[in-house]
Amino acid sequence: MSMLASLFIVGCSQDEIAPGGEDNGSGETNTSYLSVNLVSSDATGTRATEGDYEDGNSDENTVTKVRFYFFDGLGGVSNVKYHNGNYVNYYDWENPTTGTGNPGDVEKILTATLVISTKAGDGLPQRIAAVINPDDVTGLGTGSQSLTGLKGISQDYAASSLTSGGHFVMFNAVYSNGSADISSVAIPEGKLKKTEDEATNDPVIIYVERSVAKVKVSLDSKIGFNNNMLEVKDKNGNPILVKGTDGTQQKVYLKLNKWALTANTTLGRLVKKINPGWNGSWWYNTHRSFWAINSMSATNERHTYNDINTDLGTPLYTNENAQKNDIDATTGGAQANTKVILKGTICTSDGNAVTIARHGGVHFVDTENGGYPKLKKSILDMMFGYGYTYYFGDETNKKQIGIDDIEIKMADQITSEGSNNNCYVYAQLTKAAAENKTWYASDSKDATAIQASVINGTLKDKKGDDSYIIDRPLLWKDGMTYYYYDIEHIQNQNDPEKKNLIGVVRNHIYATNITKIAGLGTPVYNPDETIYPEKPDNNDHFIAAQINILSWRVVKNDYELEW
Repeated sequence: MSMLASLFIVGCSQDEIAPGGEDNGSGETNTSYLSVNLVSSDATGTRATEGDYEDGNSDENTVTKVRFYFFDGLGGVSNVKYHNGNYVNYYDWENPTTGTGNPGDVEKILTATLVISTKAGDGLPQRIAAVINPDDVTGLGTGSQSLTGLKGISQDYAASSLTSGGHFVMFNAVYSNGSADISSVAIPEGKLKKTEDEATNDPVIIYVERSVAKVKVSLDSKIGFNNNMLEVKDKNGNPILVKGTDGTQQKVYLKLNKWALTANTTLGRLVKKINPGWNGSWWYNTHRSFWAINSMSATNERHTYNDINTDLGTPLYTNENAQKNDIDATTGGAQANTKVILKGTICTSDGNAVTIARHGGVHFVDTENGGYPKLKKSILDMMFGYGYTYYFGDETNKKQIGIDDIEIKMADQITSEGSNNNCYVYAQLTKAAAENKTWYASDSKDATAIQASVINGTLKDKKGDDSYIIDRPLLWKDGMTYYYYDIEHIQNQNDPEKKNLIGVVRNHIYATNITKIAGLGTPVYNPDETIYPEKPDNNDHFIAAQINILSWRVVKNDYELEW
């Protein structure tokens, strides 16, 4: 187990965070001292034994400001400071100082003594919460905030502006006591002291965690890449051979170019939400929980092939994506799971991208020059083989449909995952052939003219038994392909109820090491078309990976994905 050596911030005097030179309002006030230790959320408990930890880097650990909110026993506003003409229920601590970390998986990251100034007659605060790096949090404002108000704040905490040094947002670690969620920390009456020294010796401890998760992708050295090229094989280790332009069978190779997250959520909650009724102590312990409920306002974010532009080895941050619907059965806007998507190119042995078509169970090289003539010929041959013969001309002179009469089109896109539709192409009559030629179903002299739509239907539509008249082609234009897999949060549990929980939870690192890739991947025809990940039917694609889940903690998971 490595150390979770996060930021260690120490030494804040009362003068640094107490009201300084401000109007303290009229009337008498009650002054108390409260010492607070902010601590990284630990990973004690059942789940923690399954993994270890990773240090946060300097950007992830830098704290530039902390805002402490104070509440009454029900989470309502408990004002503690006179600010700009009004009492507010927060203190801001600006410009904290960085020190050395403590060894171990739990360490103090900030120690501060707060001066509590309550208006005479007002009750003392009973609970406290902390927002780390609050300046970029939309919705905090400058007035008081109840706990309910804070729970209503959602934004994109994975935005680049919030994943740079000094901008990572953190909040109290949220857990359950078995009947209620604990999202603020109790302030026992005895913690409010008459002197700073007394408070320092008896602090309130607040456990905090980052609002985002982190995903990393690496390639295992055993996969077999050589100069960023991998010989493409099926899952049984046999080379996938493609019929070349000269008619010979050729090996092809894969280059993995970039990666991205897809179906990631656009928004995350400031305050993590859980269901206290979740069964099993593994869901929560003293300081944290291991599952979450999405912001209902979040949607899934998707990308085009051209949008996938992160180098392998460069991490990405993402908002939580766990339980899709709320406790009250409200349907969330994000219903798909966050995935890793890998952008690749199929190429020849010399590293040049190559266009590959698959039709009728055969892979062959084709070219855009001539509009993929080999694929079009294969389609027409299959159509003729099934007895669909079409001719154009007049009553006395008819000519059979040819490759110049048809063009390749991309399937009508379905805006949902797993459609088994979007990656296919099909043939249709060109506009000129459809509008300027008279078509017949036979070359007999007494044949009756038919509509061009009849031919287009044969080329595209299904039979009555739900199979297609023409085997649906796949076309890896310029070798463009992708592979993808869900991010699994919990896996390989002995208890069946705990298997294969797919999701992303804040303050975890999902470190993916890809151990095997097989097959040509999912083809891309238009690189500017939004990708809704899917696996083609009858295509032997396969990817295997090991996921280590760190918080910044680890749970080791092995899984295999194939399509």
